[in-house]
Amino acid sequence: MDERIPSLEKLIGSEIIARIPVVDEHGPALMKLVSLEHGGIWIESQKVTEHFLSEMSLQDAPRAFVVFVPYQQIAWILSFADYPALSEKALGLQKS
Repeated sequence: MDERIPSLEKLIGSEIIARIPVVDEHGPALMKLVSLEHGGIWIESQKVTEHFLSEMSLQDAPRAFVVFVPYQQIAWILSFADYPALSEKALGLQKS
């Protein structure tokens, strides 16, 4: 594996962006990777918090919601590398 690409284990505690249809039917969400298990990941996300507060008709909760998501329900996970990301199209470097 490329050394520049961190394993999920190394991303624990970091913010990631993931497309998890069960969690967010409207697109990817920024979330914190809390923990890993053999079958999936534990995440914390403001979108998840808003969803569960709404579902339970609450305005707040004494503790943050942490949700387990099985790997088969994750379309993709995006993390961040330690170098800039540039848009070739915006810089005029990409051919149409």
